Amino acid sequence: MGEQAPTLVLAPRWPASRRGIRPQIRINATSPDPLGGAERAYNGKVRQDSSRDFMQLQTPASVAGRRGGIAAAMRWCGEHRELVATLAGVAVLIFAFAGLSASLREISLDEIRNAFATIAPSRWLAALALTALSFACLIVFDVAALRTLAIRLPFGVAARAAVTSYAISNMLGLPLLTGGTVRLNFYAREGLREGDVLRVVTLAGLSFWLGLVAVVALSLPMQPWQATLAGTGLPPALRWGAPLLLIAGLAAYLRWTARAPRSLVMGAVRLPLPGPSLTLAQLLAAALDLIASAAVIFVLAPSLTLADFPHLLAAYPLALAIAVITHAPGGLGVFEAMLFLLLPEQPRTELAAALVGYRLVYFLLPFALALVYLAVREGRRLHYRALPAVRLGSHFARSLAPLTMSSAVFGAGALLILTGAMPQFPERVAAVTRLLPSILLDLSHFTSSIVGTLLMFMAYGLYRRLDVAWIASMALLAAGMLLALLRAFDVIEAGMLAVVLVMLAWTRPAFYRRTAFTGERFGASWMVAIAGVICASLFLGFFSYKDVDYHGSLWWQVQPSADAPRFLRASVGVGLVAFWLAVRRLSRPAPPRHAEALPDHVWDRALAGAASSEAHLARTGDKSFVVSDAGDAFLMYRVRGRSFIAMGAPIGPQERWKELVWKFRELADRHGARPVFYRCGAEMLPHAIELGLGIMKLGEAASVPLADFSLNGKARAKLRNAVNRAEREGLRFRVVEGAALDALLPELRAISDEWLAAKRQREKQFSLGRFDRDYLAGGPVALVERDGVVLAFANLWTLPAQAELSFDLMRSRGDMPHGTMDFLFTRLMQWAREQGYATLALGTAPLSGIESRRLAPGWARFAAALFRHGEGLYGYAGLRRYKEKFLPDWSDRYFVAPRGLAMAQALLDVTMLVSAPPQAPRSVRPRRQEPRPGAAAARLVGTVAGTLSAPKRRLVRTH
Repeated sequence: MGEQAPTLVLAPRWPASRRGIRPQIRINATSPDPLGGAERAYNGKVRQDSSRDFMQLQTPASVAGRRGGIAAAMRWCGEHRELVATLAGVAVLIFAFAGLSASLREISLDEIRNAFATIAPSRWLAALALTALSFACLIVFDVAALRTLAIRLPFGVAARAAVTSYAISNMLGLPLLTGGTVRLNFYAREGLREGDVLRVVTLAGLSFWLGLVAVVALSLPMQPWQATLAGTGLPPALRWGAPLLLIAGLAAYLRWTARAPRSLVMGAVRLPLPGPSLTLAQLLAAALDLIASAAVIFVLAPSLTLADFPHLLAAYPLALAIAVITHAPGGLGVFEAMLFLLLPEQPRTELAAALVGYRLVYFLLPFALALVYLAVREGRRLHYRALPAVRLGSHFARSLAPLTMSSAVFGAGALLILTGAMPQFPERVAAVTRLLPSILLDLSHFTSSIVGTLLMFMAYGLYRRLDVAWIASMALLAAGMLLALLRAFDVIEAGMLAVVLVMLAWTRPAFYRRTAFTGERFGASWMVAIAGVICASLFLGFFSYKDVDYHGSLWWQVQPSADAPRFLRASVGVGLVAFWLAVRRLSRPAPPRHAEALPDHVWDRALAGAASSEAHLARTGDKSFVVSDAGDAFLMYRVRGRSFIAMGAPIGPQERWKELVWKFRELADRHGARPVFYRCGAEMLPHAIELGLGIMKLGEAASVPLADFSLNGKARAKLRNAVNRAEREGLRFRVVEGAALDALLPELRAISDEWLAAKRQREKQFSLGRFDRDYLAGGPVALVERDGVVLAFANLWTLPAQAELSFDLMRSRGDMPHGTMDFLFTRLMQWAREQGYATLALGTAPLSGIESRRLAPGWARFAAALFRHGEGLYGYAGLRRYKEKFLPDWSDRYFVAPRGLAMAQALLDVTMLVSAPPQAPRSVRPRRQEPRPGAAAARLVGTVAGTLSAPKRRLVRTH
């Protein structure tokens, strides 16, 4: 038989005559007249059609291939979000600087310098006054936001917070991060929480965009727009229709907020909206702010007349909006390119000089003043005498020194790179060459650019509070000062670097984390900022040397007047160093140094005062320890990813707990990690609140009181019957330890291996023990035997004070009689009561006891639904029912971690830690557990069930 002829599917351009009908064309490739014999199929009905008007011809394989390619591309972008965001940001910067270069093609750097020099002092004073007016309008945003939230703060606090935050965020971009951090520092001291500060930042941003929309709506119809967009003008529909739509939208918003108090709900966050009076105040303040900031450019361009100001005012908000949307740092390059595009009739030279002055007056000067103010303010606080442990963590967490000094050091690095791309003053170069050889001049020029690149990367380490980044930045700043003097006797540049050096030295206490320069990737915003500086230096260099004839010999020219060759060499060096450092992914907080094993005397003293038998998890050999100063208590933990995970509450007297949890909190903070307390009881909640951490209920723990335990009575009739039936079948219970246990270990190992194979499980870690000779030999083991053959066993956790008895590993043979585990637990309770123990712990029922009311948190409602309907996944309700037969008392168990997304990440870290295969036992603290690429996130829901469980897992199904 021959091969079946392929059928082609063609999508015609004609519309379907009825809704829901999707026409297709089926053609047999072997037909002598494929188009003439085409069949049109309407929802499965085939018709003949001779139409030849088709849009595309495609095979099913080609369609599937395209769809698969798109899906693969989307998956790749999702897996490399940081890389995609970085490349997108860099692409925007390249296009912006390319457009800026095209706009300035006809003018030179000397012409811009001359135009800049002709700006009169009176115009500079006017620009400063307008800048002050603009920043005064920005204060209204914060004041209105605070009034909307019904928060009363002194006006001075709001004013200082607004001015400094806008000065920082205008220069660096990312207002939610940079401006929000500054506001948090000011407002937190007045008692505001992080959520309130976030609402203030959001409302202030809303004010800016409302004002921007209002100014754009009023500017579009202005007559000067006929010459805008490179002389093409605006279509009448856009010129009048867009403003009408914007004004109608603003009017509808005002009417909507005037009828009743309104709010926006974003997940669990409710954001009240200002009323009409406050909204009008915000609109007026935003409009005045935009007019004043646009007027800064106007007064610095002497050739502009009052008739040109409406034109500038129409272009300014659009250029500003586009610059903000692109997320370029400070709108660098994007804002200037858009203004040149929107103002084609204005003199290029004077407009370029005015924009340079605008950047200096409106961006750089407020930014520098804000940095100095914040550095002095934070340095004074950091140099007070040591704070009590209770305040230390929150003090450093809210300190502005990392943000302030990282910004200053980044700016110092950018200054070295940008000045290295521009021509040097000939008289200064001549003075240097009279003292030093030309090769040293070129070497200092090249090295200063490399130092600038290193400073920009070190700034990220300062933002992370890394001590090595502080040391390196101090050395690099000192080197930069020397190189600025060697390069061209640039005293001003050296003085600016010296100011940053003094500020950095003054804030030394804020940088206390140990550092390893490996592993952690920079965020996309940081990489885009570095790329922006490099693009700006390339633009300045090629713009400054546009008349140079570039050829191969330029690379090797070494002479005092060879500015272009020095620029080329420095640019290559900067690019190579930046690329290498980006690939190496610098400035990661170092993994902790591991101390020795828990000393025997600490173990003995802590165990004597312990109330929880979970203290025996310290014997598994996979944990690190924080020990109290008195040596009678400890806290055990492991590291997973960015989480320091404590196993339960501290072990030892409760009066030592506060000391231990704060030591643990500070240890995590020094390494840039989040502190996590896993499966702790209600007695830990006051300490969690004091640490400022969030709390989530995991489930309930069962504990059987033994003082009055008895099998008599109706309540435990089923247990009594199970014991009697087991004894009739020849089952016997006993507890062994020491030499008797050693003799049975090979048999117990065989039972354990059989049990693991039958359940298709592997040994766990952290919150569970594992079958290990040394671990089992550390305590007694309960056995169920028949005719001298062990059927099941459980190792026991004992306490000297006999406050609690518990068990960890429970393993059994596959052919054990029904009811064997009931017999084991019941006889164990009787034995424990005879030995004088107060309670027997049965472990945790995960997700048990979590409220599912309508007003409960979303995670609680989800957990309660999973408990009720998740039997197929884990058997939550069944596990609780099994434990209920022993009539236990129930107590809550909690998960404690930082709030927000950090809690979700911490829960994932705990899940991955518990489900990972155990490490070999050892006597020292564990190496840091690095997250493995491609970890099975798809198993998260199922594994969380195992994570939430107590050491006594799945009594029904596994025993």
